[in-house]
Amino acid sequence: MNQVWYLLADAADSSTANTPGGMQTWLFYIVLAVLIVLLVLWFFLSGRKNKQRQKEYVEQLEAIAPGNKVKSIGGICGVVVEVCDDNTVVIETGTEASGKSFLKLDKECIAQTDAKGPTQTARENAEAKRKAEKEAKAAQEPQSPAAEDVPEAPEAPAPAEETETPAQQPGSEE
Repeated sequence: MNQVWYLLADAADSSTANTPGGMQTWLFYIVLAVLIVLLVLWFFLSGRKNKQRQKEYVEQLEAIAPGNKVKSIGGICGVVVEVCDDNTVVIETGTEASGKSFLKLDKECIAQTDAKGPTQTARENAEAKRKAEKEAKAAQEPQSPAAEDVPEAPEAPAPAEETETPAQQPGSEE
């Protein structure tokens, strides 16, 4: 970090732009400006990605309904039995054999769920539509003529098993 300050101080001391030190100063300022712009862009783009993830997470929490499977932050897995008005859910854990238990959790304690929000549903529908269009396009395109002209290779006959007759076996005395 001290080297950067020395370079800045050296750049401020050089007063003429046509000296070799002046050229280095302008080059330093250009590189510094590009680095600052790239840093701001990186923060902006990563912030947008995080906001999008947070939005999808909130949509998933709002889409939770009875019957959805959930996993809490603490690792407790269960099925939602009831969604309460006070931003909580009641989940059922365990089995008939081991004994069922019911837990009341805050929605914010849910780490994973199989509930799908509108954004996720729209994305899956768009992917399915693209896949169907791609398959339809592939089905419409005729196969290339070069592939039709190539004859199929004949299958090689399976090697016959060699059987030895009693007369051919070593150690037989005939």
